[in-house]
Amino acid sequence: MQADRGDFYSWSGASAALFPAFAVLGVALPVCFLAAIEQYLYYLRPIELLPTYGTAWLLLAILIAPWALLTWFVFLLPIRSTFVQTLRNCVRIVSMWIGAMAAVGALASGFLLWIRSFGILKSIDPRLGLMVFCAVVATLFPISRRCRSVVLNRYSFARYATIVGTLALLSLPFFSWNDEIRQPAPGGKAAMSNGVARPNILLVTVDTLSAENMSLYGARRQNTPNLEAFASTAMTFDHAYANGNFTTAGIASILTGTRPWTHRAIQLPGWPIATARDNSLPALLSEAGYITGYVSTNAWAGATRMGLGSYFTFDRDRSSALSVCEDALSGVLRYDCVAAELIPFRFAQMVAQRVQELGFNNPANWQFDPRAAIKPALQWLSAADKKQPIFMWVHFMPPHSPYAAPAPWLGEFDSSPDARTASTTEVPPVYLFTQLSARRVDLLEARYDESIHYMDHYLGDFLKQALPILGANTAVIVTADHGESFSHGYGMHTGPGLFEPIIHIPLVIKLPAEEHGARTSDPAEQVDVAPTVAALAGLAAPPSWEGRSLLLSWNASGSGKQTISKPAFSMNFEQNPKRAPLTKGSVAVVEGDWKLIHYMGALRYPLMPVLQDELFDLSSDSGELHNLIAVNPAMAMQLGRLISEGLESHGGALP
Repeated sequence: MQADRGDFYSWSGASAALFPAFAVLGVALPVCFLAAIEQYLYYLRPIELLPTYGTAWLLLAILIAPWALLTWFVFLLPIRSTFVQTLRNCVRIVSMWIGAMAAVGALASGFLLWIRSFGILKSIDPRLGLMVFCAVVATLFPISRRCRSVVLNRYSFARYATIVGTLALLSLPFFSWNDEIRQPAPGGKAAMSNGVARPNILLVTVDTLSAENMSLYGARRQNTPNLEAFASTAMTFDHAYANGNFTTAGIASILTGTRPWTHRAIQLPGWPIATARDNSLPALLSEAGYITGYVSTNAWAGATRMGLGSYFTFDRDRSSALSVCEDALSGVLRYDCVAAELIPFRFAQMVAQRVQELGFNNPANWQFDPRAAIKPALQWLSAADKKQPIFMWVHFMPPHSPYAAPAPWLGEFDSSPDARTASTTEVPPVYLFTQLSARRVDLLEARYDESIHYMDHYLGDFLKQALPILGANTAVIVTADHGESFSHGYGMHTGPGLFEPIIHIPLVIKLPAEEHGARTSDPAEQVDVAPTVAALAGLAAPPSWEGRSLLLSWNASGSGKQTISKPAFSMNFEQNPKRAPLTKGSVAVVEGDWKLIHYMGALRYPLMPVLQDELFDLSSDSGELHNLIAVNPAMAMQLGRLISEGLESHGGALP
C-alpha cells in the first residue's frame, strides 16, 4: 500500500476500498467512544464498555461494508479503458473523502462533546461539528496536497486501531441478556387454584400522552372521542401519575412494579437491574402460563431492549425510524441501543430521517404510524392459541414529537401554515424551551393536541378490532409512559421537571364484561399497574413490587370517594450514575391535594435557573404557579419526610 505518498491516484484497489473502513473504525469510532465514556459510565459497569465498543465496531463495519465491496469490485474489473480508469479515479476520490470526513468530523464532534461536558455550548448539537468539518474537508481535500498528505499519512495508525478494535468482538458472546436472568418470578402457576377462567389482558401504553391535554380529562379541545367512548364502560382514574418523566423509566415502572429508584432504569438507554427483571410482570405472567406478546413503535420502549424479551413469546419493534436500536438486534446484540448513542449512528439516523421526509415510501407526516403496531398485533392475536390466557402489550408512539400529524388532523386546532412538517414541529427540550415565543408555544401545543386526536383515532380502531378477537373475558388497561410540557418555560419531558403536564397521565381500566363507566379520585401510579394485572390473573404479587392493586377502587364505583389513600411518587435521576447513591435529580410526591417537588445535587441543564424546592396546593393551583413552601413549611416537611424515607430505603448504592 502506498498511502504515505499522499497521492490517492496511485492507490491500489484494496487501499481505496478499505480506507473509509479504517478511517471510520480506526479513527472516528475510538474518538467518539472516548468522548462518550463519561456518559456511558452513568449506566454501564466499566467491564461493559468492552462489549459496547465491540457492538459499535460490528455495526459500523456492517454499514461501511457495502461501499468497501463495491469499491473492490470496481478495481477487480478486468477492463482497461479510459472510462473504467476514470471511474476508478472517482472511486478513489470518494473513498478519500469518506475516510477524511469521518476522521476529521469525529475529532470535531469529540472535541465539542468534551467542551459540553464543562457546561459550555450545551445548546449546540455535536452532530453540527461533524457536518461543518465534513464540509471543510470535502472542500480542501481534492485541492490541497498538504491536506491529503496529513490525512493519508495517518493511514497506518487507522489500520492498527481497526485491528485492535476487532478484539472487542470476542467479548460479545459473554454479555447477553440470558446470562443475567437467574430465576422466574415467585407466584406463578402455584397461585392459580381457584378454578376461575383467567382473563385475557390487553395493556396499551401511549407515548408522551399528558392527561392535562386530553378532553377525557377536561381539556378544551375535543381530541379523545374514542377514548371517551371506551371509558364510558370502564373506570377512569383522575389522579394517575407516571413514576418517571421519560420512556425508559416509565415503562420500566409499569412492567417491573417498582419505581425508578428501585429498578434503576434511570437513563434513556439504560435498563432495569436483573432483580427487577426477574420479578417483572411479564416474568410472572409467563411463568403462570400466559401467552405473552408485545408490539412497540418506540425502540426505547422495546421489552427486548430492556432485557425482558425472554418473557415474551412474540415481540416486535415496529418503529418506522431507521435506527440500529431495534428489538431485532437487541435480542442478539444487547448493547445495540447503547452503541446507537454514538455520534456516527446519530448522524446516520439524522440523514436517514431527512431522506424519509422527502417522501420515499413514506406518506407525508405519518410520524410513527400507529398502523405499524396495529397490524402485527391483530395478526398475532388472531393466530394465538385461545385455550391459554393471553397478555398483549402494545405501545403507540404518537403524540411524541415531532407533532406534525397527517391529514385530516393537521391544522384541525390551528390553521396556521407554520409548523406542518416533522422538522418544524420538534420542540427545544427542557429549559431551552424559554427561547420560543408565546405564539410559537401555542402553535406547537395545538399541533400536539392534533397528534393526540390522530393517536385517538387509531387507538379506538385497534380496540374495536382487538376486543372481539379476545372475547368478553378480557381486561383492558390504557395508560401512558409520561406526559409533555408546554408551560413553566419547560419543553417536552425528561430533565428535572416534574410538573403536572409531564407526570399526570391517563389511566383507564376496563374489567371483563364491565358495562358501566365510572371515575375515581383514588391516587394511582404506574407501579400499580402490575399488581392490578396480577390480581386480575389470580396471582400473588412479588414482595419487591412497590405498587398495590387498584381493584379496590371498584368498591366505591360512582361514589367519587377515595377507597385508597397513598402518596404517589415521580422522579428523575438521569444525571446520577445508575449504581451510585441517588444524590442528583428530582423527586415529586403527591398526597391528597398537596405536591412537593424536591431538587437534589448540582444539576446541569442548558439555561437552567436556580432550582428550589416547590410546594403546590393542586386543589386551588392546578397550574402550579404559586410556591407555598414558605407559607406552609409543616406540609413541606411532612411530604419531604416521605421522600427522605423512600430514598433511605431505595436510594443507596447498588452492589
